[in-house]
Amino acid sequence: MTPTRPPRPSLPRALLTVGLPALAAWAGLTLTGVLDPLHAALLVVVVATAVALWRRLDEGEEALWPDVVHDRREGARNDVSELGWATFTRSGAVGDRVLRRVRDLAAARLAERDVDLAAPGGPDAAARLLGHDVVDGLVARRPVSRTEVHRWLDALDTLPAASSTAAPGTAPSTAPTTDRSEGRPQR
Repeated sequence: MTPTRPPRPSLPRALLTVGLPALAAWAGLTLTGVLDPLHAALLVVVVATAVALWRRLDEGEEALWPDVVHDRREGARNDVSELGWATFTRSGAVGDRVLRRVRDLAAARLAERDVDLAAPGGPDAAARLLGHDVVDGLVARRPVSRTEVHRWLDALDTLPAASSTAAPGTAPSTAPTTDRSEGRPQR
């Protein structure tokens, strides 16, 4: 939408709003002896011309930016940015959004092993895989520190593959494995 231009002032109105103040400025500069009559007239003409041009010039059209297409797929760049800002609260605790995602991740990893934290006996089965402190933190609804979330993620990373789940009652392996593609130790 292009802005509409205000109507241009009529000649008598322009003479009153520009001409009369210009004449008063010339008289003031000449009578007080600041400038001689010729230089005062030139100064008034230059200022009046600048004001007239400023009023007459078109302000132009405002450039319209194209609408941004929002593909909202999981893990997109703006999701990463939003998670970065939502990671910690003002008190330094981990934010609710991050906790919800970590808890969803834990539920998905445990579901691969037929463990449901909400089911009766689910927390005990999860504690055998992850440890009691991790499961207590995942189930509790309290502020959580950064190091605690790191422990949760480390415990989830050390879970064996779903097809090679260890027998119930055995602790997960904490020995680092080697990622063959990069040759770096992984936890």
